[in-house]
Amino acid sequence: MAGRYTLRSNEHISNNGASNSYGGTRYMDEVEQRGEECAAKLFGGRVSLKPLSGHIASLLMFASVVRPGDGVMAISSENGGYDGYGPGYITELFSARFLEMPFDRISWNIRTEETAQSIRKNRPRLVILGQSFILFPYDIKAVSDACADSGSLLAYDASHVLGLIAGGRFQQPLKEGCDIMIGSTHKSFPGPQGGIFATADDDVWKSFVKNTTWRIIDNAHWNRIAALAQALEEMRRYGRGYASRIQRNSKSLGKYLSAGRLKCMFGEKGYSMSHQLRMDPSALASMDMNFGSVSEILESNDIIVDTTGRLGTSEVSRLGMGDREMRAIAGMIGEALEGKKVRGKANKLRRGFKLQYA
Repeated sequence: MAGRYTLRSNEHISNNGASNSYGGTRYMDEVEQRGEECAAKLFGGRVSLKPLSGHIASLLMFASVVRPGDGVMAISSENGGYDGYGPGYITELFSARFLEMPFDRISWNIRTEETAQSIRKNRPRLVILGQSFILFPYDIKAVSDACADSGSLLAYDASHVLGLIAGGRFQQPLKEGCDIMIGSTHKSFPGPQGGIFATADDDVWKSFVKNTTWRIIDNAHWNRIAALAQALEEMRRYGRGYASRIQRNSKSLGKYLSAGRLKCMFGEKGYSMSHQLRMDPSALASMDMNFGSVSEILESNDIIVDTTGRLGTSEVSRLGMGDREMRAIAGMIGEALEGKKVRGKANKLRRGFKLQYA
């Protein structure tokens, strides 16, 4: 499948009058169709697996609904939002105006009432919920009501929490009032690198289809789509247990870490409802460390975290780890930051878990 093409689409007619320019695509088309059907059951709406990444899904969304001069409201990168929606990136590419969504850093969530007021006042064409650093669900209904009043479309960038959504946890964007859901398929969702586009709006869907073939996408990489279809089927069968395990592990890891030197933020809210935890920078400063130095120390001990202060529990959760292992991992992290070598412990723990369904 890595070297084959197909153009399966009910809406596409090629120059020769056929619905598909290629032969020998029967099984590829069937795999893609089954994957889309499975995704529709998990997320609602009509779904395409064609986007090559979450970012490409974003480009398709903008191309399908945003016109030059339109306002686009999203969470700023300073508040954990996706950099691409900020000034100078996708909004500039489509000659749109970026409007910053009101955000409360104390609760790490949008200021829902202020956001609704701003939507009604500024009437943006597109409102985007979602963050690269996302810990807690949003009040989608309140934002959706404001969008309905202002004629705005409401989108949800589920890139980081797609696996939780597939498992029926965190929240259900399309079912709660969003018009569009896009996302990456390789973060909390345990699939291949790629993207997804879903909508329950017929006009948005028609515009999306128009902007795929020979515009933003040509070859959609059907080996990736086959792998994604397999991951979607896995989530259909086992996603609820997997997503629940992620949430439990995030809370456990946050608790155990905060009992030591490496504190996590938002303990009063249970630390997190997603796969992410946020390290407390003030606790690191007291040890003359920062996010980057912590990442380097831990990586030298075969414990991988990023350099922006995020800790993630999706991979260890899919391996089947639970509360006992979160306590052990927290202990190893604490020891590593004290200068001890825990690489052997980390590898011993990892060898005890083969890839399994949660």
